[in-house]
Amino acid sequence: MADDLYRLGYRVSETGTVVAAIEIPARLLEEAISSNLTSSCRLTPDGNLISELSFEYGNAPAGISISLMPLDQLIRATLNPQNLHMEEATIADLRAMLQRLEESTRAVRDTLARYVREEDSKYGVSAVK
Repeated sequence: MADDLYRLGYRVSETGTVVAAIEIPARLLEEAISSNLTSSCRLTPDGNLISELSFEYGNAPAGISISLMPLDQLIRATLNPQNLHMEEATIADLRAMLQRLEESTRAVRDTLARYVREEDSKYGVSAVK
């Protein structure tokens, strides 16, 4: 980027010759990107949290994964005393978090038990010892 402009285009890789180029004011491009940019997280079945960014312009969505973090690591980082202080966490906040985590744990246990029952009925033996 030079003079607050982005230069976008095509170049012949073998010769380096510019075939087409356009300069776009940085502010215009940055506004277009940020207005169509969304972030989200998804949780994998093994307990990893994946941060994702997606950009949609017209009918052309594109997405990229940003980072992978184990859920327990995220919880430990959240419960770091410095983070709790910065977030001005209260006892009520921590109780609410604990309740949600316990409900989540219950949901995982119920799903695991269902999978084990399905495996047991499929093979007639205990799948988990």
